[in-house]
Amino acid sequence: MKKILVVVCAVAFCLGAASADAQVPYVQVYFDSLHTESVLEECPTDPQGTLYVVAHNWGIWMSGIEYQINYPPEMTFLGDFIDEDRQLSIGSSPTGISIAWKNAPGAAFVSLRLQTVSVWYTCDGCQVQNITVTVVKHPVSDPTQPNHMVRAVDWPDEADHWGVGMASVICPTVPVEETTWGGIKAQYGD
Repeated sequence: MKKILVVVCAVAFCLGAASADAQVPYVQVYFDSLHTESVLEECPTDPQGTLYVVAHNWGIWMSGIEYQINYPPEMTFLGDFIDEDRQLSIGSSPTGISIAWKNAPGAAFVSLRLQTVSVWYTCDGCQVQNITVTVVKHPVSDPTQPNHMVRAVDWPDEADHWGVGMASVICPTVPVEETTWGGIKAQYGD
């Protein structure tokens, strides 16, 4: 729960410090191919599943990105899959993965799917709550950066860009209601 709170506070701080139009770049794990479900109310009944790792709001031509995914004990990692026609990778998501684009950079001006991951769910219903799948900094990234930061490289400058690694949750203890930042701001009078 502390990890989720830290990530939420970091994103809220970044959004509060930035102008209303600025968007924070982040990498999120989704449980569905449409990239809409980052929270599951229950553990899936089908034990074999696919996770989708997506970059949002980077605003760059992405030539590479590196991160690590912390998988919970209730989920067994089976394998990483990238678009081998367009991408190269080194490492694996549980130990740290680096992904580079071969011929043309990825258009990270919109949501950009980085990879899919095959997993085996070992949870049973919601006997365990707040099961988190968290994107964190690659183990060899800049040690001065906080652990929740993810590094990407743009094209053609090869400059580093830092974004936030997010947590996805299975069996949350607090129900999650979908909303927008405008809806949240309206609740608190901007």
